[in-house]
Amino acid sequence: FFLPPPKITAPTPPPKPSLSPLRRGRFCQREILIWRGVYAIFAVVVLCFRADIDRFIVDVWQWLLDKGWAQMDTFEPIVASVAFYAYIGTWKLIDFFGRPSLIRFTICPEHDPIKAEGGVWEYFSPINSTDKPGFIALFFYLSPLALFDFVFPRRQSREYFHLPPPTTLQLMAHICLSIFVYDLLFYFPHLFMHLNRNWYKSIHYKHHTKRKLCAVEVVRHTFIDGLMQVSANIITLNLLGLPAFSRMVHNLVVTYMLTEIHSGYDMPWMLHNILPRGILAGSPVHEAHHQYGNKGFHQFFTYFDKLLGYEFAESLV
Repeated sequence: FFLPPPKITAPTPPPKPSLSPLRRGRFCQREILIWRGVYAIFAVVVLCFRADIDRFIVDVWQWLLDKGWAQMDTFEPIVASVAFYAYIGTWKLIDFFGRPSLIRFTICPEHDPIKAEGGVWEYFSPINSTDKPGFIALFFYLSPLALFDFVFPRRQSREYFHLPPPTTLQLMAHICLSIFVYDLLFYFPHLFMHLNRNWYKSIHYKHHTKRKLCAVEVVRHTFIDGLMQVSANIITLNLLGLPAFSRMVHNLVVTYMLTEIHSGYDMPWMLHNILPRGILAGSPVHEAHHQYGNKGFHQFFTYFDKLLGYEFAESLV
């Protein structure tokens, strides 16, 4: 009667399951349907006003010519580089200001990219660190190209430069085709870098040093790794013979898509959620690729992974 009551301990909660990078449930199907409706309305508006958009495309290209920028041989590398840093910077601002309110859209909610990078200064610093490129890397990337282009000017003599700007529908077709071909050309070099241990260690491992992603990972790679991606992009554009305006828009689109799949977010408005499931891999599959490294070798699509048996198991989705 005088003994203290027995101590009742609360049952130990079960450990939280590790969050699969392919897990769904960040948003409901209704949100995806709403965004599909938004895309459909946008497509209708584009079709209805495509004549005005056609004139806008012509005016933009003429403005670039009048400024003298479009004639520069280094124009396309500059466009791609500026786009990369603009997109990465935007996702960094989202990480810094919006991550708490967007936590349900993060693929790995327990991952804090700012802390993982060493703090706010290191995360936003434009100066090179030991494994993260900054403006110094950008300078050493663009300088040799600018020198080569100055010594061997060729852009204005190329046939694609004198092709008229595309119409709206032509531009959409050009971008869809160029993204498809770029993804196709880079698939097998990417696959081989994973299958060959020496190539992986010497060329591709740096890109996989961080298994949980944030946008800056898109440019964390070795020189040869980056060169292979740039080469695939150049071959794509030259192979298709697209007009100069379409080439510029391709560089803006492909750099965004590459940054998005490394962003660490899976949002309902992203294209892999808008299109029927399985056409585009998207950021969840690419995050899984960085975590496991044995499947998901496409940058954007999924068809070769399905054909060759490198698609992630449905149980992970």
